[in-house]
Amino acid sequence: MNRKNALFTLLLILIAVFAAQFFNIGKDSEEYRVMRVADGDSFSLMKNRTEVKVRLYGIDCPERKQPFNKKAGKFTRTMLQKGKIELTKVDLDRYGRTVAWVFVDSLNLNEELVRRGLAWHYKHHSNDTSLARLEKNARLNKTGLWSDPHPIAPWEFRKQKR
Repeated sequence: MNRKNALFTLLLILIAVFAAQFFNIGKDSEEYRVMRVADGDSFSLMKNRTEVKVRLYGIDCPERKQPFNKKAGKFTRTMLQKGKIELTKVDLDRYGRTVAWVFVDSLNLNEELVRRGLAWHYKHHSNDTSLARLEKNARLNKTGLWSDPHPIAPWEFRKQKR
């Protein structure tokens, strides 16, 4: 290839890269919108006119009628409205929800709920060491739900209600 053809090819490549960046070609340009927050670890988002039901991976927030349920839900609602939402899908659960790590800007919502004592590390479904460490620290510092002398894990609470 002669020098003139190489320059022309390079110019075409640069134009294509610029156009792709400028017009978001091949990218999903619409961001997630919050539709509904059921509780601290479950909510619905809308993207490209499609509803996405989400369950946060590796954590379990207090159920209705448990202490800190409302605080966990309020925290999740507030955080989801603070920035760009990104999902890292892990699985689909038996209810068809996307089980995911959720990031708001660069903040990991799953971890933040555990750090603030608003959720348990759901060890039955996750062996994530960062969630385990965050729960241990929240327990030691009596943060959030760990300020209760006898907190009942949501999975135990659900068993009692059956």
